[in-house]
Amino acid sequence: MDNASTGRAPAIYDHIGIGYSHVRVPDPRLHALISGALSGARTVVNVGAGAGSYESEDAEVTAVDPAQVMLDQHPGAVKVKASAEQLPFPDASFDAAMAVMTIHHWPDPHRGLAELRRVARRQAVFTWDPAHEPRL
Repeated sequence: MDNASTGRAPAIYDHIGIGYSHVRVPDPRLHALISGALSGARTVVNVGAGAGSYESEDAEVTAVDPAQVMLDQHPGAVKVKASAEQLPFPDASFDAAMAVMTIHHWPDPHRGLAELRRVARRQAVFTWDPAHEPRL
């Protein structure tokens, strides 16, 4: 059974996720770009939320991550353990969806991106992973 069908995090985050919120410091330039893309969104789902980097302070954020070790570090009030490929929300539940430097961990990026489009009217996706470019 793969990670997408079980909702389990890739094993790597069982190890590197510990203390992640102290190591991962958001880049202010990227934060400004993402904030601009999410401007006006009242409700946001952050898929692959990790420790909450780059989230808007002005929106109600629902953090989604398959790794409990990451959700435990997330400062938000609403946290859901789930995979990007199977988001447990009705269609158009959010004003916006965000996914920041997470897609390279998804077993099925096409399915995950389709889920972002399904649950939110607009999306802000940032990825930098040349090895996966053909898949995206």
